Amino acid sequence: MGKVLYIDYERCIGCKACVIGCEECSGHDHLSRMFVDELNPGETVATSPTPCMHCVTPACAESCPVQAISIAADGTVLSASLEKCIGCKNCTYACPFGIPKVDDQKKVMYKCDMCYDRTSKGRPPMCASVCPTDTIRFVDEDAMKNEPPKPVQFKWDFGGTIIETRTVIGLPDTETNQFGYREGEGV
Repeated sequence: MGKVLYIDYERCIGCKACVIGCEECSGHDHLSRMFVDELNPGETVATSPTPCMHCVTPACAESCPVQAISIAADGTVLSASLEKCIGCKNCTYACPFGIPKVDDQKKVMYKCDMCYDRTSKGRPPMCASVCPTDTIRFVDEDAMKNEPPKPVQFKWDFGGTIIETRTVIGLPDTETNQFGYREGEGV
């Protein structure tokens, strides 16, 4: 049984504990792979954590000309291999969520790898470990899809292209179907 990141945006207070926790995860070279975005700067204090969505069919990996981005057996999409990555930025252009970043000095892509050194051993990623409001949780995938605490979205429609993700987003309690779309939208 796999585990996934569950994000409940309504709980985020913008404290950035997830960003700092991510910097401290081993192998991250004090470079955060988690971001907290301000949703409407100057209008509201609303924020949202932005990790990798860990797509089931990741466009970043498919677009890599040197196969530097690998996918672990559990579906976690890993950061680019230092030995293979050429810093071409194809992955950054291909990702529909805009997640991968490229360190121009080191010529390597980095992104959330769900603290794979931790999660591969059953421990939660640092972002989930340090989040004081439970905005970010590491939960059982089957339970999340079968009995979510609120409507969830793990399928996204990008102009008719459906992207399924392993990072699950909790939606506000509205009139949504099982995929988190309002009736008439989505899949």
